[in-house]
Amino acid sequence: MNYFLLPLLLASAATWLTAAEFSAKIVDGLNRPIHGALVDVEIACLATQPDGHSSVLGRLQLSSGEDGWVRGEYPTPPTGCDANVGVEVGKEGYRRYSTGGRDTYVLDRLVDPDEVHRVAALPDDARKDALRELLASDMGFGSPRFRDLVFYYERTLRPVLRVLAEDPPVAERARRLLCLIGDPGDLRFLVDLAPTTTPGGFPDRWRYWIVTALVDPDTEAEWSLLRRAALNEFDDRWVDAGAIQSLKLISSDRSRRILQEAQGQNTWRASRIAQALEYAASSPPALEDNDLENLAARVADTIKLGTRSDNDPPRFNEAGDKALIDFHFHSGWDGLTYTATFDRTGTVWRFRGARETLQVCCEVGPEPPPAPSNR
Repeated sequence: MNYFLLPLLLASAATWLTAAEFSAKIVDGLNRPIHGALVDVEIACLATQPDGHSSVLGRLQLSSGEDGWVRGEYPTPPTGCDANVGVEVGKEGYRRYSTGGRDTYVLDRLVDPDEVHRVAALPDDARKDALRELLASDMGFGSPRFRDLVFYYERTLRPVLRVLAEDPPVAERARRLLCLIGDPGDLRFLVDLAPTTTPGGFPDRWRYWIVTALVDPDTEAEWSLLRRAALNEFDDRWVDAGAIQSLKLISSDRSRRILQEAQGQNTWRASRIAQALEYAASSPPALEDNDLENLAARVADTIKLGTRSDNDPPRFNEAGDKALIDFHFHSGWDGLTYTATFDRTGTVWRFRGARETLQVCCEVGPEPPPAPSNR
């Protein structure tokens, strides 16, 4: 889970460094203690050797008890030691990772995404707990296969996802999946929810997913969210970029007014907002078409970052009236994948939002790297 990549030494580590004791709790994604997790700890004084290397003070190999706790002692760091704690934690059946000193380590269970087939077939009273377990697992957040299967069974799983969208351990993941599906009623529900408790200092990052799905806002709350995000009131550059993208694609009188207001206040996004206003001023046709792949190509060309490769084939829900299509771009050294949602009424397909779902650094593209962007 990428939100564990924090600085190697947290301020809270100072207490147990002074006492020459390491202690921490190992839990799963639902905050339940894990017994038998293996924890390797290395304590070192940074750059104390003539060659600039660290001086290792001690190494511990620990195993968590039934309560999930690990404890161990090591030599007290000498005066003037710039102490660093490195920790590797894992257990069979869970995702192993390395990080720094902290009070709690979360291990995500490894699960086959095809478990979604089993969960979708469960009775209503068992489906909620089973889907909750999957959302708290390693693949519940980033696996394309998992997202596609939840989308395929969206009519069965959406009611459960709405309940889990208010369940703190899995709330953000449930909200992102609902935004990916893009049902207007679900979006109205999500707009009014409080921020999640995701670690890492980005409590409003989930709003990127909802503002990129609000391409047909029809309530004051939805318009207000787009405006606040475009003005960067959430102080999150993913969220303001997503709102500007949607306001560009909406291209209505109201979306243009919001973009003009943002142009005066969100000066860091001035270039992107100017491009959005230029597109809106061209009176573009509505993002709908009887031909899904033609519509997808038009949307991809509109949101294009850098240069565009061919789109992937569509993946449909069980009823065949919703589809996901991946767009591929190269921007500088980055390879970017955007996943777009479409739905069909009668014979007409409509665009329901697009968001970045994968970024690959240092991928060779068809253009030389430009100056760093403000994306």
